[in-house]
Amino acid sequence: MTNVAAAEWLAADCQDGSLTVWVMQGSSVLESATANIDAPCVTDSIEAFDAALKSLIAPWQLPRLPVFIAGLPAGGWSNAAPRPVPCDATAPTTTPRTTENFALQVIPPLRQHAPSGLLQGAETRIAGFLSLNKDWDGVICLPGMTSVWAQVSAGEIVSFQTFLTGELAGRLGEAAPNDTALDDTAFDEALSDGLSRPERLAARLSSIRADITLGEIPPPTAQARLAGTLIGAELAAARPYWLGQTLAVIGAGTEARLYLRALSQQGAPATEADGNRMALAGICAVRRAANRG
Repeated sequence: MTNVAAAEWLAADCQDGSLTVWVMQGSSVLESATANIDAPCVTDSIEAFDAALKSLIAPWQLPRLPVFIAGLPAGGWSNAAPRPVPCDATAPTTTPRTTENFALQVIPPLRQHAPSGLLQGAETRIAGFLSLNKDWDGVICLPGMTSVWAQVSAGEIVSFQTFLTGELAGRLGEAAPNDTALDDTAFDEALSDGLSRPERLAARLSSIRADITLGEIPPPTAQARLAGTLIGAELAAARPYWLGQTLAVIGAGTEARLYLRALSQQGAPATEADGNRMALAGICAVRRAANRG
C-alpha cells in the first residue's frame, strides 16, 4: 500500500450509479476505490452522499482534505449552476459545498437549450481527453446510461446531443452489456436494421422483450439484439455528429467496444479512451484551472 499520509486532495467522480475516489498527491494517484451508489437518495441527499463518501475512504483514515468532484446532479444540494454551451470544456471554477465531513469543490454540469440537454460528468471526461490530446478537434461519443455525442473545437464543447440508450436497455433487459461474450452476428444484424429503419424501433423492442420474457433465445443473443437495435437507432439520429468526423469513444468494457464496432462498420473508425482515466484527467485539469484563478 502506498503512503496515503502524503495525500493532498481527493478526486471523485459519480457516474452511472457508482462513486470513484482517487487519493491524490499533486497529479499522482496514491490509492483509489469505487463503490456502488445506485440508490437515488445517495446523490439526492447531502447526508446520504456524505455518508457514502466517508465510508468509501474510511480504510485510509485520511484527515479532512479538499474534494474535487464531477458528476453530481445539477441544482439540488450541490448548488452547482450549469454552464451554458458553447463553452470551454474545462470548467474555470468550481462550486464550494461543505458537508459534515468534506469540503467539496463541485465541478458544474453543462446545459444546452437547443436541443435541450444536460451533461453531468461527461463534460469532465471530455475535458480530460482534451487535456491529454492537445489541439484535438472532432466529435466525442460517451456511452452510458445516457449516451453523449459532443462536438469539440479549439478546446470548447460547441454542441452536444444525448440519448437514453443505456436507460432503455436497462428497462428492457440488462442495464448495460456485460463482459460475457455477446452474439456478434445478432448484434450486427440488429444494428443494421436499427440504423436503416429507426422508425421501427418501438416495434423491434417489443419483439425483443417478448423473446426475453419467454426465454426463446439465449441471453447473449437477446442482449446483442437489444444493444444492436438501440445503438443502430442512436447512430441514425446522431449521423450528423459522426459522419465524416474525427471520432473518439470514451468508455470501457463491452459497452465501448460495441460503439467502436458499430462505428467501424459504418466506415467511421474512432479512437478509444478509458472513461476512468479521462475522468481523473479532467478533474485534475479543472483543479489546475481553479487554482490559477
